[in-house]
Amino acid sequence: MQNNLSLSIDIGGTSAKYAYVTADGRLTGKNSFSTSGLKNLDEFYQQLLPVIDEGFACGAVNVGLSCPGFIHSDGLCMGGVENLPYLKGVDIPGFLRQRNPSLKVSIMNDGTAAALGEYWLGSGRGSRVLLCITLGTGIGSALILDGRPYPGSHFQSGEIGYSDYSSSEEYLEIDYSTLGILRRASALTGSQLDGFSFIQRIRDNDPCCLQLLEDWTAKLGRVLANNILMLDPDRVVIGGGISKQSDILIPLLEKQTNRQLPPQYRQLAEIVPARLANDAALFGAVKPFYETGADT
Repeated sequence: MQNNLSLSIDIGGTSAKYAYVTADGRLTGKNSFSTSGLKNLDEFYQQLLPVIDEGFACGAVNVGLSCPGFIHSDGLCMGGVENLPYLKGVDIPGFLRQRNPSLKVSIMNDGTAAALGEYWLGSGRGSRVLLCITLGTGIGSALILDGRPYPGSHFQSGEIGYSDYSSSEEYLEIDYSTLGILRRASALTGSQLDGFSFIQRIRDNDPCCLQLLEDWTAKLGRVLANNILMLDPDRVVIGGGISKQSDILIPLLEKQTNRQLPPQYRQLAEIVPARLANDAALFGAVKPFYETGADT
């Protein structure tokens, strides 16, 4: 295992978080820069490069990047970055290596990075077949097999949010992501609800929000059941901000998932909340360096 300090950067459509990560899983110096409103790749690099330079000056010799979209094994972002369209077709690791040849750089999909972080240091530790589902603005997922992310034949695995696709306006995450549920709750109640107020209404036994929660977990339970039948995971980790409300969400998901499984499949996969919260991708993005130390 390498003892080198790594700089980890989790790129999102609103902001990019970054921090230093050590081989024993310590995270320090957490900070962020804005990506909202950036118009092109040059503006993005104007935000990114000072962070890289500062990290190099502080002793980081590895840079791990977590990014939305479909990431090819050679580091090329092939698409799926609607909130950061200027990254499509861009090889960020190649650009950074060209600029600083001594820098080791890795990049992976953000959902994969979060799953790998949970496998390394979170709720997925010790799992052989780990399925991670992230509920947020969209619905992301990733599969970890014996400690390795499964990319798929075209590096597009894990796009579970597109389940039940009928059109560009009708697929799973439109209505059943956390954002989708909050939008529906706001329309039904006539109040603009965020996650906190939605959960509070559930705790207060608001019938409208309770019914939405039942519908939400039934739909997600169906998706989990289908994936359990296909993949036979030993653990399913549920991430995203809503996972902090695990006392409400997890028991319902377990109930709805097992209800929609044949008896011999029930209770085989443990359904647990994520432990690393919003730091999971920061840990996962740099884990490859602490396996081989190799450039990826």
